[in-house]
Amino acid sequence: MVMGSTTIHEDVFREIARLVLEEVEGIYCYEPKSPLAPFLGEKSIKPVITIKWPAPDEEIQEQISFDIRLAILYGAAIPQMVSAIRGGIAEKVKNTTGYDVPAVDVYITKLIRFEKEGSEEDDSMPDHHDQDEDRTESGDGE
Repeated sequence: MVMGSTTIHEDVFREIARLVLEEVEGIYCYEPKSPLAPFLGEKSIKPVITIKWPAPDEEIQEQISFDIRLAILYGAAIPQMVSAIRGGIAEKVKNTTGYDVPAVDVYITKLIRFEKEGSEEDDSMPDHHDQDEDRTESGDGE
């Protein structure tokens, strides 16, 4: 058997995590199209993925942890979303690289809420119907 070393760059782990995040519903991403956007005050909003390597003196070196900072859409079920993120990243990293993932820390940094425009997509958020009823009841005046 031929021996040698294999080194996996942290960008590979970051890309695996990014691909998992693309599959999870409710994560908000915005990338301005115009090159002048930063000058006009438009900021990109996308997940920030930080890799945490084990300390050099730790016994198990083939493991990696993640810090994920992201914005979510209002109405998303946070516990289910975070569970899908953690499980998806751990599974994909293990299957692709052989590394174990002992921790995926998720930080929800922003909640994005859009004004209703009567689109079909609003049906995916069950709380909107209750809010509509509340508005009609409070609109009676007295």
